[in-house]
Amino acid sequence: MTDSLEKIAAAEARLRATPMTRALRVIGRTRLFARVYRVLGPMIDPWLMRRTNLIGRLYGLPALLLTTVGAKSGARRTSPLLYVREGAAFAVVGTNFGQSHHPAWTANLLANPNAEIEVWSQHVNVHAEPAPPQDWDRLFDRFVEMYPGYRDYLGRCGGRKPRLFLLRPA
Repeated sequence: MTDSLEKIAAAEARLRATPMTRALRVIGRTRLFARVYRVLGPMIDPWLMRRTNLIGRLYGLPALLLTTVGAKSGARRTSPLLYVREGAAFAVVGTNFGQSHHPAWTANLLANPNAEIEVWSQHVNVHAEPAPPQDWDRLFDRFVEMYPGYRDYLGRCGGRKPRLFLLRPA
């Protein structure tokens, strides 16, 4: 496990902003982008991430694939997400592109906190826990610093506070 975390840290250290990063920070904040990407992203990003590791290099943002067990169906579900590191943990936030409801993967983690992440071709079993309330603002600010669209999503959530989780290596 330590070897996987070291490889992930080395890949993170190589991340650089690209023209696509700058474009995403602008167009990604629009409602149109959110509407289109929430449908296409979950289909395209996992394929790209598993076959090419292109997402991190292309987007210039830290991304992972989170595989959870469906709270109702019991089926395995994979979601591409951006993350910020919090020590050895991976923080993820369920803004759902500013929709009024929580994304399904957050309900899956509440029902079954054991999950798997894939980051830079490294597979890590994790245990999810909701971020402590006193850390929520600080962690969310880190997401906004990385990708300003998160602030816009928060404003469109209709008062819903997105669920924020820490995924700790198991």
